[in-house]
Amino acid sequence: MNFKRRIRIITGYILAEALILSGYLSRARKKSFKPGVITSVAFHNPSEKLFGEMVVWLRKKGFTFISASQLIDILSGKVECPRGAIWFSLDDGWRNNLTKVLPVAVEYEIPVTVFICTGAIEGGAFWWRKVMQFPDLVPPELRNINTLKKQPEEVRKQVVQHIDEAGVSPLREAMTVDEVKKISEMTQVELGAHTDTHPILPNCSEQQIEEELATSKRKLEEWTGKSITVFAYPNGSYDGRERRILEAEGYKLAATTEDEYGRINSNPYFFPRHIIMDDGSFAENICHALGIWAPLIKRIKRIFG
Repeated sequence: MNFKRRIRIITGYILAEALILSGYLSRARKKSFKPGVITSVAFHNPSEKLFGEMVVWLRKKGFTFISASQLIDILSGKVECPRGAIWFSLDDGWRNNLTKVLPVAVEYEIPVTVFICTGAIEGGAFWWRKVMQFPDLVPPELRNINTLKKQPEEVRKQVVQHIDEAGVSPLREAMTVDEVKKISEMTQVELGAHTDTHPILPNCSEQQIEEELATSKRKLEEWTGKSITVFAYPNGSYDGRERRILEAEGYKLAATTEDEYGRINSNPYFFPRHIIMDDGSFAENICHALGIWAPLIKRIKRIFG
């Protein structure tokens, strides 16, 4: 971890502790227990310690963990929404989830939705990690991941293809197909699609979107023998074209990274989730989880920006 990142984490911890002491967290918890409110939390590659601390704290505070299937039933009006409903999900299919996260979910009987990027499962590595591992194979102006995410899909594909054709061996950080099959049998786990190659969908043509959504769903269903009806937008990015395709492919729920609470009348194809900073402190991340962090940072940027 570089010095700049370490300073960011320490600053976040101090600010979060101040928010908690000021009563922001207590007020947010009361808001999350209002009728019809659903708190949804998205992780990627958290440590066992962070994930466990959050589970223990939320259980102690009376939150009710729900699965994606239960969430679909709530949004369709088939069942009532419990007070303090909370939905946990994991994006991408990181291999560390097998040993650091899912054992905690099993221990505490917490339902978790794991959104799988099927191409990375087959190849072993996520495309942005390849770029980070082999920057010399990437044009200098595209080595910044955020810059590359803004490029047309064809540009991203060309960059990744060039790395793949160079014959390098990126570190496997994604699960294997067999490991995906294994977790699909866990009572606490429900699988969802996260596209095949993790493109930024607004940068794609409609045909590319259709291929990504259909391919990831098909592969997961072939691997596990189970129906896949939930989806998470890569990078949380969408432009609205996806809904028609999602419905046509049989998806019933699609999750964004809009940093706000879900509600029983939320659009199931654009369901918000609070994003966890996997290398951040517990104090900061519980503020993320209960929707305190994003509004505060926006306010600070308006004042000092």
